[in-house]
Amino acid sequence: MILLRLVKRLASLGLVLVAVASVAAVAAITTIPQVADAITANEGEADDLALIELGQRSSMFASDGKFLTFLVEEQNRELVTLDEIPQEVIDAVLAVEDDEFYAHNGVNFRAVFRALVENINAGGIEQGGSTITQQLVKNAVLADSSQNLDRKSTEAFYALRLERQLTKDEILERYMNTVYFGAGAYGVQAAAETYFGYEDVSEMSWDEAALLAGLIRLPSRYDPTINADEARNRRATVADVLVAGGHITEEEGEEIKRAPLPAERQEPFDTRPTDYFVEEALNELLTNPNIPIGDIGPDRFRNVYFGGLEITTTFDPAAQEMALAAREEILPVDERGFTIAIAAVDTHTSAVRAMVGGPEFAREQFNLTTDGLRQPGSSMKTFVLAALFEAGYTPRDTIRGDSPCSFDNPGGFPNPYEVKGGGGGVQSVASVTRSSNNCAFVRLGQVIGNEEVINVSERLGLSTFAGPTDAVLSLPLGAKEVHPLEMAVAYAAMGNDGIFNEAYYIEKIVDRNGETIYEHRPNGRRAISTQSARMISETLASNVRAGTGRSASLASIGHEAGGKTGTTQNFEDAWFVGYTDHLATAVWMGHPDEKISMRNVPGWGNMFGGKVPAAVFGHFNLAYHADLEPRDFPEPESYGGGRYLKVPGEIDFCNAGDRGSSTRNTQLVDSDNDGEADCFRTVTTAPPTTVLLDADGNPVPLDADGNPITTVAPPTTAAPAGNPPATTAPPATTAPPATTAPPATTAPPATTAPPTAPPSS
Repeated sequence: MILLRLVKRLASLGLVLVAVASVAAVAAITTIPQVADAITANEGEADDLALIELGQRSSMFASDGKFLTFLVEEQNRELVTLDEIPQEVIDAVLAVEDDEFYAHNGVNFRAVFRALVENINAGGIEQGGSTITQQLVKNAVLADSSQNLDRKSTEAFYALRLERQLTKDEILERYMNTVYFGAGAYGVQAAAETYFGYEDVSEMSWDEAALLAGLIRLPSRYDPTINADEARNRRATVADVLVAGGHITEEEGEEIKRAPLPAERQEPFDTRPTDYFVEEALNELLTNPNIPIGDIGPDRFRNVYFGGLEITTTFDPAAQEMALAAREEILPVDERGFTIAIAAVDTHTSAVRAMVGGPEFAREQFNLTTDGLRQPGSSMKTFVLAALFEAGYTPRDTIRGDSPCSFDNPGGFPNPYEVKGGGGGVQSVASVTRSSNNCAFVRLGQVIGNEEVINVSERLGLSTFAGPTDAVLSLPLGAKEVHPLEMAVAYAAMGNDGIFNEAYYIEKIVDRNGETIYEHRPNGRRAISTQSARMISETLASNVRAGTGRSASLASIGHEAGGKTGTTQNFEDAWFVGYTDHLATAVWMGHPDEKISMRNVPGWGNMFGGKVPAAVFGHFNLAYHADLEPRDFPEPESYGGGRYLKVPGEIDFCNAGDRGSSTRNTQLVDSDNDGEADCFRTVTTAPPTTVLLDADGNPVPLDADGNPITTVAPPTTAAPAGNPPATTAPPATTAPPATTAPPATTAPPATTAPPTAPPSS
């Protein structure tokens, strides 16, 4: 009778013959193969079906276990157990997809025929006859998605086998994690997050369960964020089915129909502390060959996005908040749009703890700490120190610091190369570091060789040098661009007794079965000697205590910090890079898109590294170190020094004693009367008040004109061993000639500076 009514309905459209053939064909296609398979399905024993492993999104966590984000690509899925799914969701899905699920054995022949009738009456496909078991077979067993006779027959056959292999609850649980709800959401957990913003599927109510159940048939058509009217009508249909099945009352059904629909999709995560960090951590996951999660390429991509990994990173949420707070509190408001980038790494491992890559990632999407290239200014001088100390020099060695200074620069531009910024005559290396003396450091670069500065910089992790061609005279002043993160890591190596570690983001990875498959093990290499590193720390700590880096001091909480300021030409970039025994931090300030002079910054004037960058370093690190154990830097082994370092070919002082003068009053003189000035001489208008030293570091007496005395009486035989030779200074027990100075036991003439007692051996 039913077939006859179908034929009559189609006959009214003038399709009698087609109707008869169609009904017969559909009946044959949808029932005969399944009946035949059902008859033979239980004959003999067969191997269990191999279900395709469900792709599951991976999760990323901070170092303290705090959730950061999901790694989601085409399939957003989080597996849940059946017990975690609300009964409302289960009832709604079963009501519209397979209301006899717990009664059939995998194939529901009555449902197949009922669907056939409904579809013909509707003039299209309105119902499907597949059971939940068959749908699971299609999604989790059969890779071929073509819809044909063989496929439908195979689905039915496999559904019967699967019902023998798994319990009903096991089948339903896997289905709930497999079914697609649209918008990239696979499974009920991802759907709850995508459409309602719920962290847990257990938060769902009847109206939300009805909406999700209605999506399964045609997710794109019934998506409430795209087709609200279609979604509302479909949800009402599900509500009617639930009322008819006795799951809810009519009143509850009406409440479902009146409930508001979600207007927009939610992001599949509840927080993203720093997009810059997550981006870099993801890049390490996909490209680091030392992380064993598949070959780099499609295999690794699949494992990262669909492998259900739990990834613990080095990220410190508290440190990140402190860094952001330091930027927000100190960065001056300026309509020119200056910003700050901060990179902070663990001093002993280079684990990246905080990263402020510039303005908001959503707007810029450019990480200044890893991709930005900026001139470091005088923060490059620390690498000159490293090269000097590696060559055996010490912070007590001395160099000329007088300014302005000029150097021959054949083949370079400009020639000659002229520098401003210095003063104070001859000073120690430590002293010119504290004052960030430009002339002194250009000289030091030539003393050690700028090729060696490049060499040690590369050993400390700077990757932007092109080789010897970058060994220009201006290198010590920061002429070559660098990455802020690399600067932080390089300085960390100096605070780590010279052991360099690459920056890293991934601490540990656990697979979907709970097995740890990767754990980072620091594998540092020696970049500079322990002694060099400790002399650098000593020098940079002095700079924070009494030099250009005073605004970065942590002395108020008992922590020792070392660091170096940096300011580039025309105030276009300003830096402070420093470290403690806990954390190394690079702070850069400038314009994110172009080089703009930071002159007349509101509240600060012309911007130097010792201003905003050093203050941001101090603000951030004071907060970070507040509850940490204060630790001073290890002291270097005892060292000597005092050697005068001279640039080859550069004019020197006429007398060794002048090298010890701190006066800036010097003049060029022609010492050999050949008509050309060949040396500097200190110009004095009053007797000098400081003790002058000879080339060996011993005090020398002066005559009335301020020149060293070169003729003195020889030492007596009673002079103790080790006293200076008579030509340098009179022994303590012997009086100098009467025409030169009174005996040592009396005061020297008033017209000369009184030397101190000659040193003993």
